Amino acid sequence: MAQSIFLKSMIIGAATAIALPAAAADSVEAFYKGKTIEFIVGAAAGGGFDLTTRPLLPYLSKYMPGNPTFVVRNMPGAAGIIMTNYLAGGAVKDGTVIGMATSNVPFEPRLKTAGSNTARYDPLKLGWIGTPVREPQVSWVWGGAGVNSWEDLRTKKIRFGATSVGGDNSIFPALANKLLGLKSEIVMGYQGVSEIFLAIERGELEANNTAYSNLEISKSDWLKDGKAKVVMQFGLERMPVLKDVPSIMELVKNPDDLEILRFYLLKFEMHRPIFTGPGVPEERLEALRTAFDKAMADPNFIADAKRGGIDISPLGGKAIAKLVDEVITTPESVVERLGQTINAGMK
Repeated sequence: MAQSIFLKSMIIGAATAIALPAAAADSVEAFYKGKTIEFIVGAAAGGGFDLTTRPLLPYLSKYMPGNPTFVVRNMPGAAGIIMTNYLAGGAVKDGTVIGMATSNVPFEPRLKTAGSNTARYDPLKLGWIGTPVREPQVSWVWGGAGVNSWEDLRTKKIRFGATSVGGDNSIFPALANKLLGLKSEIVMGYQGVSEIFLAIERGELEANNTAYSNLEISKSDWLKDGKAKVVMQFGLERMPVLKDVPSIMELVKNPDDLEILRFYLLKFEMHRPIFTGPGVPEERLEALRTAFDKAMADPNFIADAKRGGIDISPLGGKAIAKLVDEVITTPESVVERLGQTINAGMK
């Protein structure tokens, strides 16, 4: 499935790279010339989202008509939901405010993990631009916690640090608790992954669920020295770099449980999505998508990202829109069962 999505994304990415009609291109260039685009990161500063964004912005400016300046603002909270509510509500809708959030954003209006009134947006009306990376999350445990594999978590109560009830760093430990019979305790209220890392060093916590790149970029020494041990991954298949670490898809045997996992794991095909609020003029959204596609193919950007420890694996905006449509049209019975499973695993 992941391979077919990748092939489709390449076709869609090529299509969006086609130049806009001359009149529309001239209009877009005139609009953006001399302007500033605010890029809002829906996560705390210093984490993987922040580190992915900053190398990208000069290249977006390079390929945008009119070469507008990009500035970053962090707006953490509720796994990106607060930032998305702002884009959909109070932010201007002219294409000068865009954001990057977690891939929880398309799921939250259906799952309501962060509260029934929290998500005040329609995912189908957001302007999807693209994602630079697609990667699963991993469960990792501090080396001194006495955990050697995921099976140890069935008998050993380990404290996982998390941001909020709607974040993947709480949802995936909850799913593992319920589906695999683990005993992990989920401690919420941390602002971001950097704060969780500090809490683990202080001995407040022993584990975390996060994107693998957060460890690779920020704590490569922990991986090298055995301070961070990855015991499980949450993807449709194993990452090549973690070929000896099982995916939850291999460990769960119940067909109904596998169905809800396949639905939720779609999110890692759009891991760090970039998007606008609703109502942005179509020609400006297309210009943003085209600039994104060109930036992803720029050898200098790829080299910059690699130096920063970021493994670029992009998906274009139109391909993300198709995935979002799949999320929204998934049968309610699957969505309800997933929500019940998450809630049960939180207890």
